[in-house]
Amino acid sequence: MKIKYWLAGLIIFAFTAIAQAAPASPAFQDIEGSFARDAIIQLSDRGIISGLGANEFGPAQSISRAHFVVLLARVLGVQPYSPAAPTFSDLPLSAAESGYVEALVKLGLVAGTGNKVMGADDSIKRQDAAVLLAGAIREESLEEPILGGRYLDENQISSYAAKSVAYVVWKGLMNGGDNLFRPQETLTRAEAAVLADRLFKIRKGQALTAFPVVDSRQLQIKTGETSKIEPDNSRQPLPFTTVYGLDDPVVGCISPDGSFSAGPKPGQATITVNAGYNSYLVHTNITSAGTAAKTTEKSPATTTACVPGEELTNGATYRVEVHSPDQGFRETEEKSYPGPQEGLTCLDETWTGFFRQQGRDITVDLKKVAPVTKISLEFEQEAGSGIYLPQYMNCSMSADGRTWYHLGLVSHSIDPADPAVLSKEFALTFPPVAARYVKISFPVDVFVFARHLSIKGGGQPQSPVILAHEEQNGQTADTYLQIPDIRNILLVFSGSHGDLGRWTSQDFLPMLVYLDKRNSIEGKMFDTLLFLPYPDLACTRDGWTAYAEDLFAPGAQLSALEETMARLNKIPDYQGKVNVILTVPYPDGQQENFGILESGGSPLCFSEKKAGQSQAFEDRFLAVRWFYDNLKDRWDQAGFKYLNLAGIYWYKESMDPTTPGDVELVQDVARLVRNDGLKFFWIPFFGAHGYDVWRSYGFNHAFLQPNYYASNVPPDERMDKAAGLAKRYNLGLEIEFDEGILSSPEYYNLFYKQLNKAQQLNIDKEASMAYYAGSKTLVRAWRSDNYKIRSIYDDMYKWLNGTYKTPANP
Repeated sequence: MKIKYWLAGLIIFAFTAIAQAAPASPAFQDIEGSFARDAIIQLSDRGIISGLGANEFGPAQSISRAHFVVLLARVLGVQPYSPAAPTFSDLPLSAAESGYVEALVKLGLVAGTGNKVMGADDSIKRQDAAVLLAGAIREESLEEPILGGRYLDENQISSYAAKSVAYVVWKGLMNGGDNLFRPQETLTRAEAAVLADRLFKIRKGQALTAFPVVDSRQLQIKTGETSKIEPDNSRQPLPFTTVYGLDDPVVGCISPDGSFSAGPKPGQATITVNAGYNSYLVHTNITSAGTAAKTTEKSPATTTACVPGEELTNGATYRVEVHSPDQGFRETEEKSYPGPQEGLTCLDETWTGFFRQQGRDITVDLKKVAPVTKISLEFEQEAGSGIYLPQYMNCSMSADGRTWYHLGLVSHSIDPADPAVLSKEFALTFPPVAARYVKISFPVDVFVFARHLSIKGGGQPQSPVILAHEEQNGQTADTYLQIPDIRNILLVFSGSHGDLGRWTSQDFLPMLVYLDKRNSIEGKMFDTLLFLPYPDLACTRDGWTAYAEDLFAPGAQLSALEETMARLNKIPDYQGKVNVILTVPYPDGQQENFGILESGGSPLCFSEKKAGQSQAFEDRFLAVRWFYDNLKDRWDQAGFKYLNLAGIYWYKESMDPTTPGDVELVQDVARLVRNDGLKFFWIPFFGAHGYDVWRSYGFNHAFLQPNYYASNVPPDERMDKAAGLAKRYNLGLEIEFDEGILSSPEYYNLFYKQLNKAQQLNIDKEASMAYYAGSKTLVRAWRSDNYKIRSIYDDMYKWLNGTYKTPANP
């Protein structure tokens, strides 16, 4: 097997087999001006959708039932499946669409038109597309959605499709227009692309939360025994196939169905359970069954559940891509540890060394599509020489080199400081998936040594395999957001709720500096205050005006903050400005009468249904720009000496792609803000749409809400997930609590569990943070005579300054 090193800056390797197998998406000449243009381009780039020719998509043409099923299966990540005999008389197993259709039949999503007929070439009706979509994503809801007279042609919806139509409309997947759903009309290729794009985003969210809980587990097993690992995947309406990783086949093996068979000798292993983008570890301890067994030191366990497949790397080629190329490191690597001439797949015991440069992607071309069921690569650790096991091995695969599917990780539990010289074979096992290309990725700190790359295959899965699409973002940040001069942001709610919404100088003082129990200043607290309205702010001109007037009212809010800062500036070591972030309210698309901005004008209407899409978008942006300009004028007129306007906050906590113009609206507001030299901030909730691509909306900085502070979530698990996502996408994090901690033992304990868990993850020292503290919760804690309540304020000061320690008895 021949090896090719592919570095980002070297064009010489552009014509590799893999590059030839993944052509750029076609430039369709008939989609300009189409409402589906962006969806078509994005899906085409991923290889999910194709055109009628090299330059023709045919957006206005109808899509057939078979082609829509194929599109649906590709978006869902369902891999082709072949039964012993075809389900439909008009769709033989040799047909290109058969594998996807048979897979959805097996999953219970496709039933045909009756009498074992698929109607493959018939154009699909909109109501039948709704039935397929609803079956694919249906989740349990508190109440069954109904249309309730939303459309004038509801009586034309067939009885079998009525609930499905109501469901997909409720989920925002299908909408109709001009008060008509058009259930009996055929679905166009453009409409199908938009539906597929919306479904793709939903599936991405499901992949991020595939497991309800990903806490590590423990498995105790005796030599020679077999134990079935069955993860809880019950929350997914269409679950992702579970993929199993193992870091040491010497002590046992794991089959594609999750059966772990312990070998004949005691030992320890780490099993990684993967589904979607989630994974968790099963720390496995194998103890002696009391019976001696004949074995050799390197013999893996052999059971009927773990029969090896056919080796597929014979005749294959591969290339190695460096994450962060450096010529000096590359020369050291090639000179010192080039590995065997035959490459990583040979049986030679020589190690191939990978030196620094952040990480490697090894992409293997098997030269033909074949069922793949196991991927493995052996690594060495010799800490004294700077050779470490990689933290993980990540694998993905593709049939065509263009559409990639995520398999999962293999992790381990070996301490990098362990002085022992050891080797581990990282192996990923899963039901057979047809693929030609396999990608193996791993990080490199100093040196990573690898050998014996193996890809095995054969057999057929008992049921369709469902995988998440591999993300296309390239290398992720792997670091929290850190904003210069903005470390800790306190959310300040005002504009209503009486005294709780009216901040005075006396309220701000303990939020800016730490006051001990004698009211002596001992240090600094929050460096930034984010002013925002309560959620009950009326989406009207009068409501927004009243909020702005309250924000700049004499003796309160911003004026009180200025007064407090003026006092502090008289004290050495506390001189300077405090950062302020102001909020732009969200123009609700349901509002039909926002009000008149100027005398003689017309009332603004944000409702697409009433005003039309173009006018509704224009009115929404007009309202935001009017408020923003008003806010800036008031700020300039106030002439604050000790307040620094650091930026503007976008109020809505999620990006809704199903609301027409929402993304474009945010992007226009971003341009408005950034043209004035201000930063644009956002704090999406956990699971919100768009948090992972927050920069594409124009935000400068974004913080992720863990939504940890709630009694109905698994706290430890949620903070782990949120921290991992924040690090992956370069987000800050939010700490959450409210007045409940002042009176409820449950919420008091939950608050401290939150701080303790976040400290374990080193968030307090590594990330810029936002703090949701309800209505003056910290002010009330500071004033309290109760020791436990007062300690909340004291501990928050320690947290903000990196000196917090987990209390022995919180």
